Amino acid sequence: MKHYFLAAAIMLLTTVGLLSCDKDSPDTPPAPAKTEMGFVHSVNIGDNTYVSVFKDMNVGSLNTDNALVMPKGAFSFVYKGKVYITDTEHIYKYAPKEGKLVQEGNTILLPSGAAAMCITFASDNKAYVSCSGLGKVIIIDPTAMEKVGEIDLAEYSLGKAAGDNNPEPAASIIRDGILYVALSQMKSTYVCEAGAYVALIDTKTDKPIKVVSDPRVSMASGESPAGDPFIDEKGDIYFYCVAMFGYQPGVKEGFLRIKKGQTDFDKSYCFTLADVDLVGVKGNKTSYAYMKVYGGNGKVYAYLNIPGAASNPPDYVHDKCFQPFEINLYNKSCTKLDLSATAGWAATLCKSGNDIIFGMSTDQGMGYSVYHPATATYETLKVKTSGAPYAVHELR
Repeated sequence: MKHYFLAAAIMLLTTVGLLSCDKDSPDTPPAPAKTEMGFVHSVNIGDNTYVSVFKDMNVGSLNTDNALVMPKGAFSFVYKGKVYITDTEHIYKYAPKEGKLVQEGNTILLPSGAAAMCITFASDNKAYVSCSGLGKVIIIDPTAMEKVGEIDLAEYSLGKAAGDNNPEPAASIIRDGILYVALSQMKSTYVCEAGAYVALIDTKTDKPIKVVSDPRVSMASGESPAGDPFIDEKGDIYFYCVAMFGYQPGVKEGFLRIKKGQTDFDKSYCFTLADVDLVGVKGNKTSYAYMKVYGGNGKVYAYLNIPGAASNPPDYVHDKCFQPFEINLYNKSCTKLDLSATAGWAATLCKSGNDIIFGMSTDQGMGYSVYHPATATYETLKVKTSGAPYAVHELR
């Protein structure tokens, strides 16, 4: 029987529990004033994920006093200022109010083992929830907080002949009335089918159109939100194929794209990061990109796993081998950022205006650093956190 938590997700969600069973107690800021919150973030401490809001990057430090307490590994999404959280079998909706998150509407209960990992919003009344444990995309009304339909993708599983009817739908994106759903196509915990696969679904009828594939790289998405796929200013969709996080010999990672006006992979484009000679890191190579965000003008900001910086054998608790990089999709280059490397269980980031916010656990501490691409300047550990940064989003 297949498992639905991939190697990187397992590392992220389980090693945190080894680090702490109690909350940290840093200096705490005053309670937030009754004003608009600019960010929602989550941290992992022990067996829980704590989700809370804060005003801006000038708060100095953050505690968990006003946080929601969720099962470890709960994923958060933002749509029109509201926060949606899934603990893989439930979906909750919250609104920021007086410095706290207050639940709105019903809790959507999903089938056992749903593994609801990604939510893509089509409108105020329609959102798609990829359930990698079911092989289905569940359709919900995010305003009424009700399930309104589902799309069964069993027919697209490559393991059907062996009784595997689940192609593991993962991250998705909508362009021009089509929902593009990455399929992980897992064979076992550490083995995926070779190649990249994406299902196309008509958002008017919610009927599958086709599946497109590419043999050059593998595994079109990990089974957790990682900042892709995304659309650039040209209208092209980029998928990062994670190739089993470096655990599977014989498959390659890299970026693919589907150009504006097209519905098949661009045969002229494939960018494999492992082929780049990286300057400034031990071994000069990466095995895969982890969390990432599109910054604009063809530039992606991401954490690259640097095998040369890891222990032998790897020490997933203490190794800090995830290095922030700027990736240029257009000229196929990678530039190391002047930020310390972080552990894999504390690596998140988001875009805020023209800036990139990095949530990290470094030798200097845990919290958020800010990179200003326009001036190539940094504000290191500008906000300290109680707990390991797990996710951060602008509230917009």
